[in-house]
Order: sequence, then C-alpha cells, then structure tokens
Amino acid sequence: MRRELSQTDEERLFIGAIDGALAEDDAKLIAENPELRARLEKYTRAISALKDEPREKAPDGLATLILARTKKKRFSLRRQDSGLWQAVPAEIIIPLIIAALVAAFLFVIAP
Repeated sequence: MRRELSQTDEERLFIGAIDGALAEDDAKLIAENPELRARLEKYTRAISALKDEPREKAPDGLATLILARTKKKRFSLRRQDSGLWQAVPAEIIIPLIIAALVAAFLFVIAP
C-alpha cells in the first residue's frame, strides 16, 4: 500500500537522493512513487547533459567590469543613505547612550 507524501517529505527524499544519503526505507519510498522517481531521473539526465557540455571561459575584462559596477553602486547607495546617525562616529554615540542609561537608572533608584 502506497502512502501519500507531503511536499516536505518529497523535497527531503529528493535532496537525499541527490546527495546519496538515503536510508533503505527512503529508497523504497522513491521506488514506489512514480512522480518522484521521474523527477529524479529528469534531474540526473539534466546534470549529466550539463557535465558533457564544454566549459566556456569568461571574457578577460568581465571581473574588472563587475567590480567597477559594484563599487559604483555601493558608493551611490552610501551617498543616498547617509543620515545623521551615519555622520556621527560610533565612538561618540555609544558613550552618549551609556550615559543616558546610567542617568535613567540613577533617576529611577533615587529616593
């Protein structure tokens, strides 16, 4: 008698089969479930087809181009987001917060 598997169980079995870390009972569940078995076979065919393809080398200037675009975007985002808290160094903010907490504590415990 075949039991119905939940989506979570199917994903767990599928990932376990891909990793090769299935228990014997789990392997039987895959053998009993034609949908999961077909999905696994389709995945293994796709992976083997990709492994057979020749590897393409990235163009020479691609890494430099990506790095330049990343730096440009990071700089523009930093310029847009600079607010008051980013303008004041942490070395000033942290002692002020501690002083405020100490003052509040002394205010609360004062008779």
